[in-house]
Amino acid sequence: MEQNMNYDELAQMKQDGKIGWLDFLLKGDDAEDYKQWCQDHGEEPTEVNAELYVEMTDKRALELLATI
Repeated sequence: MEQNMNYDELAQMKQDGKIGWLDFLLKGDDAEDYKQWCQDHGEEPTEVNAELYVEMTDKRALELLATI
């Protein structure tokens, strides 16, 4: 099994335009969660739904932090 890249490396690659949202997710720690989300929603992993997934999970994380 391929080892995931760390968040900082992936964020830098995304910022530099070397990868898109899809690679950002598939090469990171959230890969399995994202794949399961796609399967649960009857979707294939794409750049578009990868960006949506990131937006949704970021929003959810911020909402959870606000309750602490």
